[in-house]
Amino acid sequence: MSITPRYGRQDLETMRDRLDRLIGDLGGRTLDLLERSMPIDLCETESEIIVKASVPGVDPEHLDIQFAEGMLTIRATMEEETDEETGTWHVRERRTGMTERSIQLPRSADIENADASIENGVLRITFPISDGSSRKRIQVRSSKP
Repeated sequence: MSITPRYGRQDLETMRDRLDRLIGDLGGRTLDLLERSMPIDLCETESEIIVKASVPGVDPEHLDIQFAEGMLTIRATMEEETDEETGTWHVRERRTGMTERSIQLPRSADIENADASIENGVLRITFPISDGSSRKRIQVRSSKP
């Protein structure tokens, strides 16, 4: 007597492919939304950490930048423009509301001497690397006597 599986191998592979596509689509869309909302570049030099964030159309007074426990958080508020135009909208993609990004900085940053500027829709935040954050190699010793 042989037992026939309820689902054939091909059926299981088809279900797996569908699930993989669904998860991939969700992940891709989530990443796309995150990148479109506020893409960030992070660069570290010998003396400073530089963060650049795209915030097109955001005025400096609508930016809130906070730093706590090594985490930099940037909040940008885009105000809705009131259009007096009447008619039927076919596409309306410009964003309004608040968007936020948080990123862990790779080293200790000197918060007191941070500098932020905005030019052509790009926010640039520069953190000098604090004196106490120099890289140090830790020697591993054997626990055997």
